Amino acid sequence: MANSKLNIRQTTLNMTQIAVCAALLCVLSPLSIPTPINIAFTLQVLIVILVALILKPVHALAAQLIYTLLGIIGLPVFSGYKSGFGAIASPTGGFIIGFIIASFLVSLLKGKSDGRFALVRYIVVAIAVGIPCVYLPGIIGFMLATGRDFGTAFMLVAATFIPIDLAKCVIAALFALPVNLALKKIH
Repeated sequence: MANSKLNIRQTTLNMTQIAVCAALLCVLSPLSIPTPINIAFTLQVLIVILVALILKPVHALAAQLIYTLLGIIGLPVFSGYKSGFGAIASPTGGFIIGFIIASFLVSLLKGKSDGRFALVRYIVVAIAVGIPCVYLPGIIGFMLATGRDFGTAFMLVAATFIPIDLAKCVIAALFALPVNLALKKIH
């Protein structure tokens, strides 16, 4: 009986964490500052990396998929309050796919939240895994939607945004570490 109650408590806690993280993605991702190249400055990378660093891999993937599916079915949760399948086919659609990949892989490779080098490990994984996972599909999607070659797409997409997204990875890691330590006390 006690084991059953513990499992129910753990399942409820996991579902709550997934729902809260999906809600964070839905609320903060649409906020954007437009640019002339049709890709906006957003908080998406910060939130995707934060969710990946907080949740277990399957839970991070679930939160990201919930966010993506809500956007595809019509809720205006994508950058600039866009929604629908057309948003996936737009110049920014590849980034949405990249967020799904990054959320799972960053979470999978982040390691434990305790230890002397946890913050450094979080930052390294967020940058070394998260940024390429977001940007490669993003650049490919931009190329497909705009007809630009890889070099031009890379310069337009990466040159402008990577320095800012590197800072977002550091900020996400700085927030994730104390959140994970607090969540450990709950578990």
